[in-house]
Amino acid sequence: MASPSTVERNSLRRASQRSGSGLKYGIAFTAPFLVLYLIFVIYPVLQAVWMSFHDWDLLGATRDFIGLANFERMLWGNEITWSMTHLPVPRVLLLIAAIALLIKPLLRRRLTIGVGLGVVGILAIVVALGFHPAEGGFWFDPEFWVALQNTLLFTAISVPLIAGLGLVMALALQGNRRGTRIYQMVFFVPYILPVSVVTLVWTYFLSPNQGLLSALLEPLGIDPIPWLSNPSTAMFAVIATTVWWTVGFNLVLFAAGLQDVDPALYEAASLDGAGAWRKFVNITLPGIKHVLLLVMVMQVIASFQVFGQVNIMTGGGPGTSTSVLIQHIYEAGFRDFELGYGSAMSLFLFAVMLVVSVIQMRTLGKDDSK
Repeated sequence: MASPSTVERNSLRRASQRSGSGLKYGIAFTAPFLVLYLIFVIYPVLQAVWMSFHDWDLLGATRDFIGLANFERMLWGNEITWSMTHLPVPRVLLLIAAIALLIKPLLRRRLTIGVGLGVVGILAIVVALGFHPAEGGFWFDPEFWVALQNTLLFTAISVPLIAGLGLVMALALQGNRRGTRIYQMVFFVPYILPVSVVTLVWTYFLSPNQGLLSALLEPLGIDPIPWLSNPSTAMFAVIATTVWWTVGFNLVLFAAGLQDVDPALYEAASLDGAGAWRKFVNITLPGIKHVLLLVMVMQVIASFQVFGQVNIMTGGGPGTSTSVLIQHIYEAGFRDFELGYGSAMSLFLFAVMLVVSVIQMRTLGKDDSK
């Protein structure tokens, strides 16, 4: 009869063999995906990093190494100065946001890494907004700063609208009401349409001469409004188009998340005399926190990469009122043939999206139950 130690060694050996066999089969199954991921994702990113340090011509043979010149052209200028009073309104609003973000952790005496990163990021933006050209100075690429400002404006307005409306619509359709599935399907249908179809529909809808919106406003005594050719309304027209196009997808995500919230919690809260707002804050939001994180991260990334709507509806105009970063990157790389400079801007955009996503995940993704 084998001794207990021998039996234990044999058992460990068989477990090790099974583990090694499982690892081997796992690598075999994932190898095709990993190869394609390396070829079509990792390699282009590394190539973009390498190209950003070069004067890289799309059509010619120019491959001159220029170091950080592309980044200097993107982020700097001539006679750039810093002042405390430059852009006071947005900087004060950002400081208020940073203070509001700190109040709750300070009262609880528990400052998380996510909140700390968020505050540091906001303060960094406040400091960065103080830089501007002095009298007679200029940015090396003023179009970059206009595109960045428009991209931030689009993201700041569209993300809360799309996520908030998706959540409100999901709450309105929550439960076993008649026709709930039909309404969800109707709201989701625009999301499956290509951007070309969506933008053409909304371009016709907003047309001041033959658009449906002008026909609806005419009986109210409102003159036709050139929504897409007016610098003060063009960006909001693009935002409205984007909201209509994508809110249905977030509605479906929130509706799925709401189904995972235990109905018994609402019943217990009702017995305790909790109202609708307290149920929403104390039960609904914690129950869908991970869905909310998913929606916010996906929507922020998508908004930073807005391009199709702008390119088809306005072309970045009128003037530069709707010019966005992806459009500026595209024009630098494929219109001006400056792939090196376009790569530098794309890496900057990637870094911004990465930082914002990490802050969101550290802030919304933390487990408050511990």
